[in-house]
Amino acid sequence: MPLSPESTAALQQGILASGYTITGLWVAAAGFGGPIRWADLADIASGDRPATPAEHNILAAALNDHFADLGHDHPVASWQELASFPA
Repeated sequence: MPLSPESTAALQQGILASGYTITGLWVAAAGFGGPIRWADLADIASGDRPATPAEHNILAAALNDHFADLGHDHPVASWQELASFPA
């Protein structure tokens, strides 16, 4: 599970590009069944702690859904996609 830097960077870039606030992303993640606490999301977004694979995938799905609503591609890679990228 050692994808912390890649996961953190992918999520932070997605959050920044989306324009989401922590609360907005938290609400969107809840729509994907994400049992992520607001404080945990804030810590993940700030880089204070890494996301678990499940948290990463929920947040990536919420962010990518937002981008799809705007007519964009899905720029935030899933945990599995990050793991398949060569280092």
